[in-house]
Amino acid sequence: MNTLYKHLENDLTLGLQAWRRSRLQRGLAISLLGLVCLFALVFLAAPALMTFPALWWLLLGVGALGWIALTAQYLILPLRHRPNLAQIARHIEERNPDLEDRLATAVEFGRQAPASSLVKKNVDEPQPNANALLQRLLQDAINNTTKIDFPEQLQIRFARLWRTLAAMATVLAIVVIFGGSGALRQRLQQFYTAVQNAPKILRGLEVSPGDARIRRGETVEIVAQTPEASATKASIYFATGSRAPVTGNKPPQEAAWAANDMESTTQLGKFLYRFFEVRDTLHYYVRVGDEFSPIYSIVPLEAPEIKDIRLMYHFPAAIGSASRRETGSGDVYAPAGTGVDLEIVASQRLSRAEWQLGENLTKPMQIFADTLARVSFAVEKEGYYVVRLTNTDGMSNTSVEYFVHVMPDEAPQITIERPGRDARPTMLEEMPVAVHVSDDYGLKQFELVYSINDQPAVREDLLAAMKRERNNPNRRLNYHGERMLFLEDLGVQPGDFISYYFEAADAKQNAGTDLYFLEVRPFDEEFYRSLSQGGGESSPGLAVSQKEIITATWKLERARQKLSDEEVKKSSKALAETQASLQESVLRIAQAAGTRGNVGGEESRKITEYLEQAAGVMQEAVPLLEEAKLAEALDPERRAYQFLLKADAEMRRRELAMNSGQASSFGQLQSSEEFSRLFQDELNKIQSKYETLQNQQQQQQETQLNEALQKVKELAQRQERLNELNRSMQRENQLAEEKKRQIERLRRQQEELNREAQNLARQIQQLGQSSGANQQSLRTAELEENLRQAADDMKRTTDNLRRENLANAGAEGNRALDRLRRLEEQLQQQRSSSLRENLTQLRDDVQRLAEAQSQLSDELQRQGSASGAEQKQQWGERQQELQRRADRAREDLEKTRQAAANSSNEEQPEKAREKRQLAQDLRKLAQEFDQRRISERMLEAGDAIQQEKFDEAGRAQREAAQNLKRLEAKLGESLSQLAEAPEEKLDAALQETQRLRRDLEESWRERSESNSSEQQQGENRSGQQNQNPQFAPNGSPSDVTPSDQRLRPEEMNWWSEQAWQGIRDLEKLNQFIRADSALADDYARLMQSYRGVVRTFRGGDPLRRDQIEKQLLDPLRRFEAELATRLAVLQNQQQMLTARDEPVPAQYREMVDKYFEMLSKKR
Repeated sequence: MNTLYKHLENDLTLGLQAWRRSRLQRGLAISLLGLVCLFALVFLAAPALMTFPALWWLLLGVGALGWIALTAQYLILPLRHRPNLAQIARHIEERNPDLEDRLATAVEFGRQAPASSLVKKNVDEPQPNANALLQRLLQDAINNTTKIDFPEQLQIRFARLWRTLAAMATVLAIVVIFGGSGALRQRLQQFYTAVQNAPKILRGLEVSPGDARIRRGETVEIVAQTPEASATKASIYFATGSRAPVTGNKPPQEAAWAANDMESTTQLGKFLYRFFEVRDTLHYYVRVGDEFSPIYSIVPLEAPEIKDIRLMYHFPAAIGSASRRETGSGDVYAPAGTGVDLEIVASQRLSRAEWQLGENLTKPMQIFADTLARVSFAVEKEGYYVVRLTNTDGMSNTSVEYFVHVMPDEAPQITIERPGRDARPTMLEEMPVAVHVSDDYGLKQFELVYSINDQPAVREDLLAAMKRERNNPNRRLNYHGERMLFLEDLGVQPGDFISYYFEAADAKQNAGTDLYFLEVRPFDEEFYRSLSQGGGESSPGLAVSQKEIITATWKLERARQKLSDEEVKKSSKALAETQASLQESVLRIAQAAGTRGNVGGEESRKITEYLEQAAGVMQEAVPLLEEAKLAEALDPERRAYQFLLKADAEMRRRELAMNSGQASSFGQLQSSEEFSRLFQDELNKIQSKYETLQNQQQQQQETQLNEALQKVKELAQRQERLNELNRSMQRENQLAEEKKRQIERLRRQQEELNREAQNLARQIQQLGQSSGANQQSLRTAELEENLRQAADDMKRTTDNLRRENLANAGAEGNRALDRLRRLEEQLQQQRSSSLRENLTQLRDDVQRLAEAQSQLSDELQRQGSASGAEQKQQWGERQQELQRRADRAREDLEKTRQAAANSSNEEQPEKAREKRQLAQDLRKLAQEFDQRRISERMLEAGDAIQQEKFDEAGRAQREAAQNLKRLEAKLGESLSQLAEAPEEKLDAALQETQRLRRDLEESWRERSESNSSEQQQGENRSGQQNQNPQFAPNGSPSDVTPSDQRLRPEEMNWWSEQAWQGIRDLEKLNQFIRADSALADDYARLMQSYRGVVRTFRGGDPLRRDQIEKQLLDPLRRFEAELATRLAVLQNQQQMLTARDEPVPAQYREMVDKYFEMLSKKR
């Protein structure tokens, strides 16, 4: 091809492309800017023209047409125009006259020349004359157009500006389209809705529904609307029967027509009237002023009804439960993945039946035997379904919504009803164990797992022998079982122990109880009291501390799969430190006891041996715990526990021997006292750590309890508001659509409230599982059950709102509110009980601290300077420990005061005043504690002991003990302020009576032991061996007390003071029991008995000790038993009152619903 023509053609093609590109940019800029302006028109003009929708639509149409015209003129049409090279060359000739047609001629002849002439077959071959002429013509055109920029001359004017505008318009359009499309749709929808709801221009009186066919018994709403906005009254005339009365041209007001005034609405010119339960053909017309509507007829027809509804559940294989059939309810309660076969029995022959899930999925039902319809579906999510039945007359049933509730497959819940705690039976006792288990779909396995000492665990299947019951198809399946443990058949001996727990498993999850212990005690324990542990339950001793380590290790091993490796190692390391600390304490006692073994006799050597063996196996457990080998660590831990139990049994036998006068020498008695004191010192150190941990756990539980109380209060307030909205909706006369919208809004709020209540129930369940105390666990289980019942009431409220049954919804809502209010009261009582327990514990701690300080002061006064260096060091350590306990008591006092102050901000006004007064009293006690310098006095006593200033130390100790006793008395007075309910008052009176009885028994025991020791020492010096009196478990003398054993004068004075103190303490009980006439009479007899004892002492009659027991201790024990019985009666009455609020059984719920519907219609 001729290269000259090709060069010229390429230049012209570049100019043509610039021409097209410039026009595209201009058209795109104009079109996109027009589109943006159209968006602005929708947003800006819509609010202004809301009342003139036709003008808005006209403006929108004109804008759209203008945008289309601009787009067509500047974008579509220019791009459709395609000029050729000759036209382009002619355009350039016009822009450049100097070319004198050179370019146009070259293009024209270049295009017309044959292709063969434009190709050089041989470069050296001479061309014809025509070709030479064309070459010169093309060369001349190229030479004259070299300085011409074809793209610059061919593009439109302001091309750069249009290019910039096109880029900006593109960005703006993208932002508007993608960022404002949702807002645009919303604005259009709002405008459309406003237009739809705009007042309709009426030309005359309009009545709806006019002629209609309805279901027999249905309520019909008649709406009349007139263009006369000034109309204030409308009347409706109606008559029943197959034919309307003859009226002529206009309906006359005659006796054949009944008349009623229609109700006015909030919209001017609009009136409303309802015909309830239309059962016969109804003719009616409406009159507004002088205007009459035509006569309309409402024809009721029989519609099919659901006579029976049946559900067959096919649970997933993972659930492992057999298929179950339910009849009558229709609501589905099943886990996800459950297949449901639904059968409907209709009252009439059916032509069509449909099943609709939610708002979208619709499925035809298969019809069998004319009146039986069947469909199958799977439970996937929360929702509802509706069954629509159509008979042969074309009438459909009233749509009733049945609910699909997806129930989670929860783990089994196990409650040990008896004994539910650690126990200490003898080797021949029969221990009954009762257990209650609940599961949602049934258990697959339930076992009792027990182990004797460190032997392998024994598993016993109890599922087959358990009783089963399900009170409600929608509730959990309950199991009850009992097992008798025959300890004699198990071959246990005193010092052995049995650990046991229960495991339950359903198809998916496992659950287990805490680890409980049965410690086999000797028979002779019935006849004495232990000095080390108080029966194994009152204070944490060595064995109890080891038992806590075993339980913690066992729990950590069971929870290992749920925790991270780091958490397991951290917890296991803490257990190792605790085990090592206990091992050091046991080893110190063993070493100290070994130095006294020659004096203490065979019993001391046995105790030392057991303690050393326990310390040795504890040492084996420490490295295993450090390496997180929990299962392996349990074996040495259990062996150590057994050795400690044996040591404890030997100490009890030793104590029995001391009480029965079998100590052979004064040296043995002194050694026994030193050994017991050493043992008690180590126990105090362990108890200090134990109480610190208990306080932390208790504070955490109190915080969770306060949060739960606040949440329940919030739920109750919101439920009360929803109930009030329900009542207001029942009172107001609203249009059907508006009423439906409000019901839907109310239903959503109720559903949200129900979800929060269920979440709170799960939190309370976790709180109960985390609490170690069985009584606390039982209380939280009761709270959880009450909250779940309230959630069930809320769920039924939601179901009734979905069915638009406001009457039943209101009844269920009120029931839910009542449960929440009672739950709030229970939580407040539990918090008050917790505060009372804290205050009681604080008072008891101060009491024990005062007694320990007085005991140490007496020892210092008796032995004083005659003691050795080792004894003085022990006194100093004991004094330091007492000073640390005093500091902890001061901290506990401040924490109790803060708890009382915090609870006063959340109580009712009356109770808040009491809590504020209590907080003020506790603050004064804290100030008095600091002013009397109790801790400083104890510190001074310790320093004086180290400096061997025993007189100075004794004065400081006695002053500290007296101040502690004053603090104890005032704490008791503050404790009496917390009693509120009758059962709380009786509980406070019972606790105070028990404390007084324990104090008197302890005083009796100490005085009797003192007399026995004096008598035994005198008889030992004279060479005679006599037996001291035996004592019962309560510390009182048995029948072997000599009849001539009378009180000495100093003893009579001491007992007189005790009787006066008892009278003063008993006077505090009057405020708790004066409202109960029966208890008031028993109280009066008790006070009379105490005053009689005081008068006897004043008369100087030297009574025997057994007579003091009859006149002081026995009446107090009887009064304590009366208080306990009365408290149990009140608690049973409270349980009976709560039983009335149980949910209505499923088989009677339909009858109750109809009853409430009848009540609402009458109202």
